[in-house]
Amino acid sequence: MYFFQLLTYLSIILFTVSCTNQNEDSRNFEFTYQINLQPSNQKVELWFPIPRSNEVQEITRLSLQPGFLSCEELIESVHLNHYYYCYIDEGLLEPMTLSYVVNVRRFEHGGTNYNNLNPDNYDQGTNHMTVPEGDIFSDILLDYNLTPKNINSVYKYVLNGMHYGKPKSKKNIYYSNPWLSEDGLYGKKKVSRDEVVKLYQDSKITGSNYTFGQGNAVYACDIGVGNCTDYHSYFISLLRTMDVPARFHMGFNIPNQKSGKIGGYHCWADYYVEGQGWFPVDISEADKDSEKSEYFFGTVNKDRVEFTTGRDLELKNYKKHVNFFIYPLVEGTSFSNKFSYKNI
Repeated sequence: MYFFQLLTYLSIILFTVSCTNQNEDSRNFEFTYQINLQPSNQKVELWFPIPRSNEVQEITRLSLQPGFLSCEELIESVHLNHYYYCYIDEGLLEPMTLSYVVNVRRFEHGGTNYNNLNPDNYDQGTNHMTVPEGDIFSDILLDYNLTPKNINSVYKYVLNGMHYGKPKSKKNIYYSNPWLSEDGLYGKKKVSRDEVVKLYQDSKITGSNYTFGQGNAVYACDIGVGNCTDYHSYFISLLRTMDVPARFHMGFNIPNQKSGKIGGYHCWADYYVEGQGWFPVDISEADKDSEKSEYFFGTVNKDRVEFTTGRDLELKNYKKHVNFFIYPLVEGTSFSNKFSYKNI
């Protein structure tokens, strides 16, 4: 009897361990988020996101070096993102650096059930209409026979219809091959690469979000040229129009080296299947590497870290609209930021 009980107990332990992480392919690294602030004779305020542990990543050994600033950790109310609000009322007499360092263990993963996550919160357009639903998206679904029963067809529609590029001028690397071409016509409106550049330059004058890098699903549909924010906003709008919950994720890709700097943010999405969980997609990475197009539908790799989810965030004492939250927000002085990593 004792031997049978022991076997039963061991079986329970093994089952529990096997279910803790659906894929044990993981990566361990230290991530540094650094903000350099310039002197100022007025109040300085600073907001920056911080990653948290969940079912697909473990965050440990958190270290904040705030310099002259007072900081408090807060939780954004809608998507429960964590962030620091830091400030100094009397300004800064000299330059300073705020540094935030964490250890990350990130898992490659597919479909995942997240605790305390209500899918109903992710089946509606955003308040500022960067990710709307209905209208033109309904027409696309009908024209291309895209249905909730075949999410892969929606993924492939966005993948084939979008072109990765961020051309800020005709001298920019993204203006030319292999990104954009002289004869190419892009998006639903069949625009040229010159028109893509003009929309970006106009947006800098008018403050419009009708350009790449803003995660504007209507822009992505019309123009078809952008970065990860545009690919995944488009995908989310199509799914939400079909009443399929879908989410926006912001973080960083971690290069496949021992250590180094990180040039900028990365984003991806996931969608919900009732009774099965949330399935990730990374359409812009699939577009950069066609050999992984099937892989990035339903799976994402371990070479990343997630900082925030969702759009239209509200932060303590910050009075402007926060479209998405990954870079620091600073009031009262000028700043620069730097992100780096090293394997552990």
